[in-house]
Amino acid sequence: MRSHLLFVATFATTLAVAAFGFADPPAPPAKGGGSVGVSIGGSAAAPAPGGQPATSASAGLSTSGSVAAPVGSASASGAARDAKSKPAVANAISKGHAAYMARDYPGAIQAYKEAIAQDAADPAGYYFLGEAQLVGATAVEADGSFTTGLRYVGSKDDWRGKLLFVIADLRERQGKWSEAKKAWEEYAQFLATHPDVKGYAATATERVKVVDARADLDTKYAPVKQRIEQRLKENASIPTAADETSSPAKKP
Repeated sequence: MRSHLLFVATFATTLAVAAFGFADPPAPPAKGGGSVGVSIGGSAAAPAPGGQPATSASAGLSTSGSVAAPVGSASASGAARDAKSKPAVANAISKGHAAYMARDYPGAIQAYKEAIAQDAADPAGYYFLGEAQLVGATAVEADGSFTTGLRYVGSKDDWRGKLLFVIADLRERQGKWSEAKKAWEEYAQFLATHPDVKGYAATATERVKVVDARADLDTKYAPVKQRIEQRLKENASIPTAADETSSPAKKP
């Protein structure tokens, strides 16, 4: 009975991933491809509420368990520990996905943190935690999660590509144009040197163009912005008729 329920739960999760379209696409990726919906306006759209985290991590990768040890370095006890931790990590991430799809973002964040607690060296937990934090917490927290995941990614090139993508996207959302351009270029360079990794090189190229355009506009309109801010400060310091009538009369 228990094995039957486990099979049904796993099958339901697979159907949910397929339905929302967040699994890694078969090679080659579909045209237009950024896994986060990139808008013409400059910043990428947030993950759609009610869906699984939107940057195309596959179900297989998301429940992969701990980072594999370098070849030849794993001990028998280490292998046994990893075998025990994988189901716990997978269960916590699955719970996080279910909460995310139900728009229970605090619940998703907590579940992904539980996955990290089970295996702090698995980049999957940090990746999904950052996605949930983007809609359920703050960009600063998401930034920290993505950056930490990148530190633990090791030789998992698929996860490195995903994390580089979301970090570049986040820099653009934050309006950090120079950092965003650098991050998109780093992502494009990574794909160029890792042809086996599924990615969106065309998206990176397009985002660099948009970032350059936004940075150029900011530079051109900086003097106008300064004049507007100065005028607002001056107007705020000038007393109005209402201020004069409402102020208490001065004693002689």
